[in-house]
Amino acid sequence: MFATKTFPVTTMRRALLALALAAGAGLASAQTLHVELDTSGFTGGGWLDLQFNPASVPAVAASALIDNLAGFGADFVTAGEVSAAGAGFLFGNGSDYNDLFHAIAFGGKVSFDVTFGGLPDPSPAAIASKFSVALYGADGLTQLGNVDPDGNVLALNWTPAASGAGSVGVGYAAAGLAAVSAVPEPSTWLMLGAGLALVGGIARRRAAPAA
Repeated sequence: MFATKTFPVTTMRRALLALALAAGAGLASAQTLHVELDTSGFTGGGWLDLQFNPASVPAVAASALIDNLAGFGADFVTAGEVSAAGAGFLFGNGSDYNDLFHAIAFGGKVSFDVTFGGLPDPSPAAIASKFSVALYGADGLTQLGNVDPDGNVLALNWTPAASGAGSVGVGYAAAGLAAVSAVPEPSTWLMLGAGLALVGGIARRRAAPAA
């Protein structure tokens, strides 16, 4: 008959806590976010209005790149500092109005990744830039969803830092319609993998037969 080795519960808890902290650190520092819109409550086709505008001009140079598009149609119109970039689009903030009006298909999930970047700004009153998302019906005029006072279903605020990367915060996300999650950096995936390996090793040691 085999005896089961005991392993202190506190050690297992510490390993799981370390894993959670590693994941949390990655989410806090991520500059790439995954945006998902649930359009199952609408039918047919419509439009997605994406903007990346500074609170005032001039602002420290910043950009927002959207890629990994899903649910997007073929037609689009741009204004200001917006240009095609591979299979996505690159927004600048050098103008006070930078807009992408893109056709989408309703009835399912519409999603994309948005990556923010920009120069540091050591001034005490750094100017933020807002990335906003609005939904319109097929006529391009009728707003859809539970919107904020500016008519957006999602608003992300990018604020420059005194040095290094800036910070991104969710200003508004329409409940049940817009969801935002961080895309972990490669180093975060490594930490997560190491944490999972540690937890797996602990589980194997607990289950191993006594010598």
